[in-house]
Amino acid sequence: MPIIYDKFRTFATYYVLMRMKRVFFFILACASLVCAWGQAHAPVGYSNGAHGQSGEVAENAAVSEPRSDSLFVSLLTCAPGADAYKLFGHTAIRVKGGGEKPFDVAFNYGMFNYEQKNFIFRFVKGETDYELGAEPADYFFFRYSKEGIGVDEQELNLTEEEKRLLYNLLVVNHMPENRVYRYNFLYDNCTTRARVIIQDALLDRKLRYKDRGREYERTSFREILHRFTEGSPWTAFGIDMILGSEVDAERSQMEQMFIPSVYEMELRDAVLVTDSAEVAFVKGERHLAPTGKLQAIADFPLRPAAFFWIVLGIAVCLSVVDFIRRKATLWFDIVLLAAQGLAGCLIAFLFFFSEHPAVGSNWLIVAFNPLVLGMIPVVLMKKKTLKLSCEMVNMSALVFTLLLFWLPLQWLHPAMLPLVLTLLVRSALRLRTFAIERVLRRY
Repeated sequence: MPIIYDKFRTFATYYVLMRMKRVFFFILACASLVCAWGQAHAPVGYSNGAHGQSGEVAENAAVSEPRSDSLFVSLLTCAPGADAYKLFGHTAIRVKGGGEKPFDVAFNYGMFNYEQKNFIFRFVKGETDYELGAEPADYFFFRYSKEGIGVDEQELNLTEEEKRLLYNLLVVNHMPENRVYRYNFLYDNCTTRARVIIQDALLDRKLRYKDRGREYERTSFREILHRFTEGSPWTAFGIDMILGSEVDAERSQMEQMFIPSVYEMELRDAVLVTDSAEVAFVKGERHLAPTGKLQAIADFPLRPAAFFWIVLGIAVCLSVVDFIRRKATLWFDIVLLAAQGLAGCLIAFLFFFSEHPAVGSNWLIVAFNPLVLGMIPVVLMKKKTLKLSCEMVNMSALVFTLLLFWLPLQWLHPAMLPLVLTLLVRSALRLRTFAIERVLRRY
């Protein structure tokens, strides 16, 4: 038995240390992704240099006073990319005009300046200020086409007066004193901003979206996000781990338009209503196929559920051996507690300090919080009473988290089931071991 146990322990040590490290570093990276989904809307390294040029383009266009009959206005919807931060696509508004100084500008509400003071800290905390940028439309198309991302263009059926009003609103929005806004990836992003300003440009006509029925409005934010993360299982796991119950509520048809492709679909079926007639809001569509090839991103070979079921199997085997030996394998428990506590640090920081939506309603904070790190020195102590008390609290928190799979409080990712069971099995084993040690010490 000792020889078999030593071989198994060696294998388990290598497997768990190598894999768990990757998993929880991934969760940290995924948190930054979710908290700042807008990276998909402004490629890093582009945002700073574009502002000066785009401001000049917009200024020249405004000065040129183009003829009203020369304006062309369209909505640009970029397809999802391969990178995790590009999974949700992007929205922009194109305005093209003639006159003495012709212009063709793509207005983009997804720009940010990463040279701001304490940008990374504010980025994660949710104090992320985004800007309305403007760039030549040809360059906008070139950037996405080169990356292998297609762009759909929908010409909007606006009157000449509405086109001019929309253009003037965008120019005013692009002024330095107006262009900055506090970004919110669910409620105030590049798509919602475009939707609002287009709506504001309508004069005596009402934009009516197709009624998709009550069943359509039973969809939650989480379900919508899942549509775009199907091919990135670990990204989906990270998103589900840090977003709380707020994203599980049913959302109206209007609220669901925070996703670029969803808004594009809604405009395709929308109509403009006047006292005498109804006309389609989208006058025409075209697809700009990419010239480059979309580069696939290699993901972890195992899906989250498969990985954590393997970890659970290792935990059960070790627990059986420990049950026979009446002694816990503390190195394995320390690895698990450290991973649980570090994930808890991230969840707790977002829960208490972040301005990002939906992270402050996360029930996982009950079991995944920084206090778990305090369990590491406790399990190494000789004070049996303290060990038992702390372990009972930890075990109770894990039992509550397990019950979340049946309680109508928050949806949990399926991979959380084997993960929580792993922590629960080891917690129960330690509780039994500490209880036995306490009894033996008395006698």
